[in-house]
Amino acid sequence: MFCKDSRQENFLTAFGVAWKYMNAIKYSDLSPNWEQANLGRSEATVSEIVLEYAARTEAGSSAPAPILRRTAKGYDVSDGVQRLSAEQLLGTTIFSAYVVDTDSDLTADKIRVMANHLLSGHPESNEWNRRRAIEVLINDGGMSIDEVARLGGWKRKDVEQDKTYIDFGFAIRCIGGPQVMTKGVVMALADHAKLDDFRVAPKPIAEFCDDLKRGRFSNGESVPFVKAFFDVNRAARKTLHDQFTKRLETFRDDPEVQIRLSGRSPQRRKDDIRLRAAMKAAKTVTDDLVQVGATIVYLDEFYQLWNQVDANLKRLGKHSIAKAMA
Repeated sequence: MFCKDSRQENFLTAFGVAWKYMNAIKYSDLSPNWEQANLGRSEATVSEIVLEYAARTEAGSSAPAPILRRTAKGYDVSDGVQRLSAEQLLGTTIFSAYVVDTDSDLTADKIRVMANHLLSGHPESNEWNRRRAIEVLINDGGMSIDEVARLGGWKRKDVEQDKTYIDFGFAIRCIGGPQVMTKGVVMALADHAKLDDFRVAPKPIAEFCDDLKRGRFSNGESVPFVKAFFDVNRAARKTLHDQFTKRLETFRDDPEVQIRLSGRSPQRRKDDIRLRAAMKAAKTVTDDLVQVGATIVYLDEFYQLWNQVDANLKRLGKHSIAKAMA
């Protein structure tokens, strides 16, 4: 059994659409395969949620009425697939619902995506909802980052960062790179690459991404290599493919990369390779800070750390010479 709910009504009113609360709607009035069409979830129907709603209904609890959109093929379910599935499981044949009339597919998508985020009693994670909103409303629907951030109550920088992650992850997959890469590595690629690079030199970039994943480079470990790989002369567009091919060769010639790609675990890397990786990472960070003219507070602390590193290097040098002469 469904009931009226002020949250549903306020939600629809905020979208500025015409809606009406209607009784005696039949399941046969719904669009074909309604239970399989659910933009608001990673799975259209989740059996655990359906069973929970069914148990609550049997115990006498009423759930908020679903939201439907009137279309030529029947009512599309904009919100409430799990609740409708639960009622159907209990043998219900008619139900009440909020019915929306809109000719705008984008408005319908807004309602579908945001209903799960703002109304659902069993929502997906906040991150999943934000990324789905980006895919459906920005990439497909043409809305701006600012509009979607306001609509979902998200920080603009989070929406912008997720869009970058989605766009570059898609570009990597399109050129034959890994289907999944860690967010940190993808964001490192986005910091130094241009999406146009993927169109100009797909093969060497795809192989570079494959090597990063196969070598199990962590987010921080990947940065110096990503920065060096994409440090090309983009003004010379005709030679970009060759430039990236040479960058790939240089990357694969690096001793650390060779050890990683040979299949040995990071714990078994030679000591000099581990040390080189750490120092290269430190150099990359300081290069970036110098470039942007950063102001570092309490710089003496960093000099003290560097002096300790310098002293340790000297001790290692003496030990290495003594071992070699033994």
